Amino acid sequence: MKMSKAAWVAGLALAAGTAAAQVPKLDTPKLETPGARNPGLDAAARNYPPIINGENVRPADGTAPRSCPAAGARVEVRGGPATEYLGASPASPDLCRMKVGTEEVEAWFGIWRTAWPGADQAHLAMRQVMGGRTGDVAGFDVRMAADYSFQDLLRNEGVESIRLLGTTYQAMKMSHYREGAEGNIYRSVITVWKDMATGMVLFSTYQHIGGAPEINAPRTPTAIVPAGQ
Repeated sequence: MKMSKAAWVAGLALAAGTAAAQVPKLDTPKLETPGARNPGLDAAARNYPPIINGENVRPADGTAPRSCPAAGARVEVRGGPATEYLGASPASPDLCRMKVGTEEVEAWFGIWRTAWPGADQAHLAMRQVMGGRTGDVAGFDVRMAADYSFQDLLRNEGVESIRLLGTTYQAMKMSHYREGAEGNIYRSVITVWKDMATGMVLFSTYQHIGGAPEINAPRTPTAIVPAGQ
């Protein structure tokens, strides 16, 4: 089973790069902020496309969205499997149990599957960024194989009043910039909107920048059902 360059949990995961889902972890978890003596991350940070926000986005004040939706919440999307949330794992309140189509998975904050390369670093980065202020960035290296490496950067882009299916949600907007390293020319930006109140991932987009593109349409919801409804 392979993971596409823009593979997302239920089409919504902050991970990219074709590699087997069970690639062994070659790096120990390490979270860095650009400027912390990592030349690769510093270079990638300079290439991170700037934030472009509209008037419906307010600055993040350090309040993070709910980590995991309650059991029974569900998001259905056009052209893909529905995501049913099963609640947080006993192992961590940040680790969400989900059913994506017929497959049961676990993912940090309902975004990055634990089986994917970089999961431990992504957990730390997302926790720091989502609990931070607008513009906060955290980065880490992902080495999927000896010659298949990336720099990954996550950024808090504020809280957006986003209207979907007749309802306006207050959602944390978080982007993921991935840049290839060691001769890998792949680059992309994936953005997710995570509901502050419920923790559901409502919407995502994929922007190809360089390297082999992925054919990915936005994950457009057709039904958003909170727990208990």
